[in-house]
Amino acid sequence: MTKSFANTDYYVLENVNLSIQRGEFFILLGPSGCGKSTLLNIVSGFIEKSAGEMSVDEEEVHKPGRNRGVVFQQADAALFPWLTVKENVEFGLKMKKVPKNTREQASAHYINVVGLQGHEGKFPRELSGGMKQRVQLARVLANDPDILLMDEPFGALDAMTRRTMQTELVRIWKETNKTVIFVTHDIQEALLLGQKVGVMSVGPSSNIETIYDISLPYPRSFSDKEFSLLYHKVQSHFD
Repeated sequence: MTKSFANTDYYVLENVNLSIQRGEFFILLGPSGCGKSTLLNIVSGFIEKSAGEMSVDEEEVHKPGRNRGVVFQQADAALFPWLTVKENVEFGLKMKKVPKNTREQASAHYINVVGLQGHEGKFPRELSGGMKQRVQLARVLANDPDILLMDEPFGALDAMTRRTMQTELVRIWKETNKTVIFVTHDIQEALLLGQKVGVMSVGPSSNIETIYDISLPYPRSFSDKEFSLLYHKVQSHFD
């Protein structure tokens, strides 16, 4: 698959070849500007590829679909400030005209999954950054997509909250068995989370130059010797 800017010979992505299995936690890792978010946006259907194929379950992707849910980096831009936590989580279901009782059951379940019990009646302005991201994640999960597309969702959080959210995401992934495609430029984050890490080359004409199978058991620790060795191996791509 290839992506270029319209009417130019400048390739953002060129000859990207990738297959992700159902239920896999796949990381797209690379420096800023290498096309990670562009690739994620093509998978989501927000933008079109220029050439090649991009399919989900053997169906070509040309637009957003219910089988793919996106968690953005900035929760403030994704949540409706005039709706409560519960109402935000139920919003997509309401748009699909899901019955009220079913919506409420779903929102209660996923609010519990992301650990926000007791905060259902709060508005986004009353929540911390990490709590807002939990709301966004609960809303995506409530719509029950097959694939979670996550574009540096913890990038704006402080270090402590980010670590908590990383741990929570692994727990939720195991609990729901969703396919996760997660974009990051942080090597530690990639190795803490992913089953597979696709290292993207520096752009332009970026592609996935190496894929690492990460066999380390969860939960993973920075202090583990194998983690450290793997970190330096991945880091060598960017030296």
